[in-house]
Amino acid sequence: MITFGNFKNLLSWRKIGCHLCTLAVALSFNNTWRTPRETFRYGGLQSLLLITVASALVAVPVVLLHLAVGQLSQQDAVGIWKAVPFFKGVGFLRLLISFLCSMYSMLYLALSVMYIFHTLNNSLSYGNCAELSHPPTETTEDSDDVQLTYNVTACLKETFLAPVDDRPEYYVALAFIVIVFWIVFPFILYNPVKLMKRMLYVLGPLVLLLAIIIVSVIGNKQKVELLSKVADWKNYVQPNIWHGALVQALLTSQTAGGYLISSGESIYADIDVQWNSLIFVATNIVASWAAVLFWFAIGGEGDKETGNLAVLMEIYKVSVEKNLSKAWPLLCFAMLALSGIITMLTFLHPLYDRYRRVGGYKWRHVSMGSSAVSAVGVIALVSVGGHGLEVVEDVVVPFLVSVATVLEISAFVFIYGWKVLVEDIEFLTGRKIKKIWVMSWCAVPGIIVPVALWWIISWFIKKQNWTEAPWEKAAVVSSVCVIFILFFTFAAVSVSKQVQYDFIGKLKSSFSPSRHWGPRDPITHHYWLASREEGGQSAPPTRNQRRQLGQFSGSSSFNDVSSSYSIKEMQVIAKKRRSNSDDWLVLYRKHYIAELCHKRCETRKRSKSLDWAVLPRLKLQSKYYSRKNIRIKETSFDTLF
Repeated sequence: MITFGNFKNLLSWRKIGCHLCTLAVALSFNNTWRTPRETFRYGGLQSLLLITVASALVAVPVVLLHLAVGQLSQQDAVGIWKAVPFFKGVGFLRLLISFLCSMYSMLYLALSVMYIFHTLNNSLSYGNCAELSHPPTETTEDSDDVQLTYNVTACLKETFLAPVDDRPEYYVALAFIVIVFWIVFPFILYNPVKLMKRMLYVLGPLVLLLAIIIVSVIGNKQKVELLSKVADWKNYVQPNIWHGALVQALLTSQTAGGYLISSGESIYADIDVQWNSLIFVATNIVASWAAVLFWFAIGGEGDKETGNLAVLMEIYKVSVEKNLSKAWPLLCFAMLALSGIITMLTFLHPLYDRYRRVGGYKWRHVSMGSSAVSAVGVIALVSVGGHGLEVVEDVVVPFLVSVATVLEISAFVFIYGWKVLVEDIEFLTGRKIKKIWVMSWCAVPGIIVPVALWWIISWFIKKQNWTEAPWEKAAVVSSVCVIFILFFTFAAVSVSKQVQYDFIGKLKSSFSPSRHWGPRDPITHHYWLASREEGGQSAPPTRNQRRQLGQFSGSSSFNDVSSSYSIKEMQVIAKKRRSNSDDWLVLYRKHYIAELCHKRCETRKRSKSLDWAVLPRLKLQSKYYSRKNIRIKETSFDTLF
């Protein structure tokens, strides 16, 4: 039954703000830049169908896991591995993924901003990026059938991504923009949550508004027909489209770098993790389809560009073909720039959250040092050229994402225990969850591992041009080495920190939750432990459900929902022995003993111990009743029992 209280809670700002952040995150580069590029490569409808299926089968259970462990433990991507200390290296692998994604995302953001300034100060000289696909002959020299093809790689190599010796002015300008942004972002994330949430509240609707304005004016619905081509269905025999869809689903759902884990105690601290997982993934699926339809509607004629900077090329093409004024390319670049800022916030948030937890009062200095290293890495990536960017984004990051997801799911489901994990989620939600979630967790490694192996093997059996360096193969081997070093280094550190005396004991202990695992709030931690002892919900969670009026005092009220507790649970509470926590369980036990043992002490205030009822009469008088000058009738010690 829907009541005014439920309706008011549904429209509370915490709920609305949470969904505004979800909308903003769904409009990051993962959807506005990367998803359209994947569809340009392998076909629009074909790629979108696979991404949608991958999001439903793989992304949804991983999102639920991240939100649940983040909200329960109130830790970052590394801190959650107190549940299984041996796998602590997986948390640092997540941070490495965030770092690499932030590097090439920063490059895309800097290019978008640079195009804004270049368009403001110059004419639309996009014709310099045009090449004749069919050189004119004597019969076609004056014909209008000559088609232009646009090569963004060639254009950028001559301008913004040109070597330092050829075009130093472009390189210096791009490096300056990168450095400025890397200086600004640490100040934005100095207050880890408040300023970031306010920016997401504004940037998400603004990006959506700009996209609607652009597609309403320069969009062409007839071009959407290019979304599906019969020839693109043959791409299903290639492993790239399958593995790309899995990785894209994990990137768009923000599970690749640990953003949802760090947001579990801040942005998504007061939401139902089960329903919000479905809402989060559904929002990203809708955003993926909308972004692809947007770029197909405003894109140019002919075949789509398949490079990493394909969306920039589409702006080039539509500007030349329709002879647009400066305003429309500027709006497109501004939309991409705002989307890039959202992307950087999502990738940097888990990194700065980790700095804040381990850096002490000097964590801001650590963050500035990290920004300096990142700026140098982006500038070096620009100097290497477009091929280095493709290797990092299309080979290294997808491989790391696949391995990290498989290790994470396997550790929590098969080592930490799916039954314990289900109890933790039921503690957060306050209700039973379906067994289909457990089945989906078990299915994730079975889906990712075969596709990832097929994708990796295809790189090694692919015919290699021996005049070129095998960058893709070297990237895969290097990624394997990095994963091996990270995983076993931190596993050895975790084993050495165990308190057992022999190596076997330390090793076994590293596969069990540490004593610091669980909610940080003492009352919530007590409820969590009680729910585990009783094998279910012995008390309501304190983070997601508001206490009823009069719950602490024991008095009834109009808002008391006593039927929410079963008779069996009340019997368990009645038999519960002494507790050290000052919560309603202790009060209930105290009043119960008072009613049985001492009827006249019902109005007595809270004592320091539950053993007050068995104290001698003289001690009761001197310690409690003498303060109130209450005269009690002389009784013997035996009458107390």
